Amino acid sequence: MNKKIYQLVLVCLALCLPNLILAENVEAIIAKHIEAHGGLEKWNKVETMKVTGQFTAFSIEKDFMTLKTRSGEYYADLQLGKHQVIEAFDGKQGWTIDPWQEINYARRINSGEENVFAQKAEFTTPFFNYKERGHQVEFVGEEKLEGLDVFVLKLTRSNGKSEKWYLDAKTYLEYKCESNWVDFARELPSETFFDDFRTVDGLVIPFFVERTFWQRDRVMQIENVEINSTFDKQLLEMPKREEIKKLNFLKGNWDVKMEVWTRRGTWHNTGETVSNIDFTATNIIQEKIKVERTFPIDITMSYTYNEASGKYRISILDDLSSTFEVFEGAFTDTSFVFDNSVEKKDNYTQFTLSEISDEGFMLTRKVSSDKGMTWKPRDQYSYTRSK
Repeated sequence: MNKKIYQLVLVCLALCLPNLILAENVEAIIAKHIEAHGGLEKWNKVETMKVTGQFTAFSIEKDFMTLKTRSGEYYADLQLGKHQVIEAFDGKQGWTIDPWQEINYARRINSGEENVFAQKAEFTTPFFNYKERGHQVEFVGEEKLEGLDVFVLKLTRSNGKSEKWYLDAKTYLEYKCESNWVDFARELPSETFFDDFRTVDGLVIPFFVERTFWQRDRVMQIENVEINSTFDKQLLEMPKREEIKKLNFLKGNWDVKMEVWTRRGTWHNTGETVSNIDFTATNIIQEKIKVERTFPIDITMSYTYNEASGKYRISILDDLSSTFEVFEGAFTDTSFVFDNSVEKKDNYTQFTLSEISDEGFMLTRKVSSDKGMTWKPRDQYSYTRSK
């Protein structure tokens, strides 16, 4: 072999060898880490997990319950200080009921919370099948941590977020993790410590987890772990607000009979159309309907609940005139009435939902030229559930 080529090969080997050794170190450490947790074969048989115990936050210790699935779904019911908190995650997005935000109904989580919920959804550490999940791991080195020899691994998740894991060099179990967390929905760094490892059905699990960030301290003490327990996926459905649930009768596909009020004081049939009404958010139910009063009009009607006024607020968008009107309303014993007096106009329009049943309802439109003192009927729509 040419001497220069031989020297070049030696240089390449010298440059590549440390990386190859590091890669081998990472795989060997992770393999021993997984084996220390009971082995990949046992963990691959776990489809669901239910964890219960005590959770301490703001110096208040209360029961907690967590459900997890292999596919990354997660549901938790816990007490965070004085408030009960519900968390749900389908593996990509989720929601929470977190009264600490002064929001007493379900809201979608932000990107920082999505990263945290993904961590919470894991059965144990993220190193199990990490390549298949799109994560990357680097070997940082060996350190002395609080008198303990540890291997340091940097994990970069598929979402780009990175964590640093410290594994006991003797047991290969996790001792500490540095990762991004959230506090009151704001992202911040945290440190998590693991202890009290116990064996459940051949699986080794830390029964004590303590997390610190800023001046906060959270402690999770596991009391029981159920492997392959039932998981009701309906728990992951984002719940509607209690007020908007009252409008649930509107949801569906409808056949609609249209009528107008005549000068003779009778209703005149002007044809039929169809309507679709469904929830578009936890606090919004929306109708799309096409009507024809000389010309075709596409109407979008959105119902929501205005917590400030304690009333329902309805918006109506008319694509022909490009008008956008706002109405407010409330329930009576047998009907739901709303008008646009909130806009402080001289001429008011009023809608009434009545004759409500599982199979249909009636929507009547009236107008007033004396600020609601008297009302005259204009249109009537009879909704019958489509077969």
